[in-house]
Amino acid sequence: MKKFILTIALMAVPFMAALAQDVIGKWKLDDGSAIVEVYKSGDAYNGKIVWLEEPNDPDGKPASDKNNPDKVLRSRKLIGLNMLSGLKKNGGEYTGGSIYDPGNGKTYNCSMKVDGDVLHVRGSLDKKGLLGRTMDWFRVKE
Repeated sequence: MKKFILTIALMAVPFMAALAQDVIGKWKLDDGSAIVEVYKSGDAYNGKIVWLEEPNDPDGKPASDKNNPDKVLRSRKLIGLNMLSGLKKNGGEYTGGSIYDPGNGKTYNCSMKVDGDVLHVRGSLDKKGLLGRTMDWFRVKE
């Protein structure tokens, strides 16, 4: 019986490690300004803003997408806004998606990689990720 329990426990270790590397969950941006919840929809991974350090604009109204190049979208609220979309799991990475920066209203190519409790998020101008920058987001433990 002890051998059986030990075998089951040893088999669970890689499974638990895989769960720890899962991208699904809440991640705090490196500057602490927002928390993004990454979720799976179909075979794609997306992310929406669920918390802002400054949830209101200077007038006390909920922060909006004021820098969006599309004037019609400038009134949408930032909390609940999807800023990551279309990422697909590709081995140990998530690639082929896009990231929207509400700070400047621009959308970039995006890839991500989980490293323990750090999510390396790369936004780039090109699909190969050569022209861009990487941000580290930190897992929010609830």
